[in-house]
Amino acid sequence: MTTKCIDIQCKRTSRAICKCCSRDLCLQHFWQHNDLLVSQINLLKKTVNDVDARFQFLDLSKSVSQFRQDLKQSRIDSYAKIDRYYGLKSQELDRLVQDQVNDQRTVINQLKKRVEEFIETEYSKQDEIDSIKTRLHDLNGRFDTIEKAPFSMKITPLTIDESSIQFRK
Repeated sequence: MTTKCIDIQCKRTSRAICKCCSRDLCLQHFWQHNDLLVSQINLLKKTVNDVDARFQFLDLSKSVSQFRQDLKQSRIDSYAKIDRYYGLKSQELDRLVQDQVNDQRTVINQLKKRVEEFIETEYSKQDEIDSIKTRLHDLNGRFDTIEKAPFSMKITPLTIDESSIQFRK
C-alpha cells in the first residue's frame, strides 16, 4: 500500500519519512522540509550566539548596585542598634555601680554621725562600739567587692537570624 505525501496539494507518492517529525513526504517536499529544518536550526544557532554575547558583556555590578546599597544600609542600621543597646547597657551599668556606692555612702554617713554623737556626749557602750567596728569591717569587705567585681554579668553572644535577609528569583 502506497502512502501519499503529507502536503495536501501534492499528488505524489511518499518516498521518505522524516525521522524528526515522522511525516510521509515525496522527495521534493522532503528536501523543502529538510531545508526548512536546517534554516530553523541555523536561526537557533544565531539566537543562542546572540544571547551568549549579551551574557559575555553583562555588567552585574550595575544590576546589583541598589541591592548592595540596601544591604549596606541594613548593616549601618544594625550597627546603630548595637551602639544604642551598648549605650543603654553602659548607662545601666553606671547606675548599678553608683547605687551600690550610694548605699555604702549612706551607711558610712550613719556611722560617722553615730561616732560624732559618741564624741559629743562622751558616752558610748562597748557593744555599740563593737557594732560599729563590725559594720566598718563589713564595709571594707564590700569596698573590696565593689573594686573587684560589684556584681556578676552574663553576656549572651549576638545571634543573627540568617533568614532576616532573603533573595528571591
